[in-house]
Amino acid sequence: MADMRELSLKLLETLHLNVPERQELPSAGVPFSEMIAGVEEQLAVRGWFPVRVLPGKDFGEGATIELRDKEIWVHEQHEIGVGRFSEIESRRVSSVRVAIKNLIKAAGGSPIDGVRVDWSG
Repeated sequence: MADMRELSLKLLETLHLNVPERQELPSAGVPFSEMIAGVEEQLAVRGWFPVRVLPGKDFGEGATIELRDKEIWVHEQHEIGVGRFSEIESRRVSSVRVAIKNLIKAAGGSPIDGVRVDWSG
């Protein structure tokens, strides 16, 4: 049985869960609290989730979260043409909770690939 935190992180990183992983989920969906706890752990260890932004490099469609000097930053980029990406927009947010909501919105919103987010959980 997969750990709910691992599943929530995989969903945020890959925007997909396979059928056996989906069967492990509660009927209400992935608990938002597990997403928050998992991302907080990743930020504490790596400083970034899901990917690190390298200066002068595109990271692709979507958003990524950075922990910098005890502040939470969201960096967002979108495809504007075939293989062409917008400038990276960076903004400070008040919490990891808000940052994850931004990340989900940048990925097209909830549900993520048909997987619901349990915002109350």
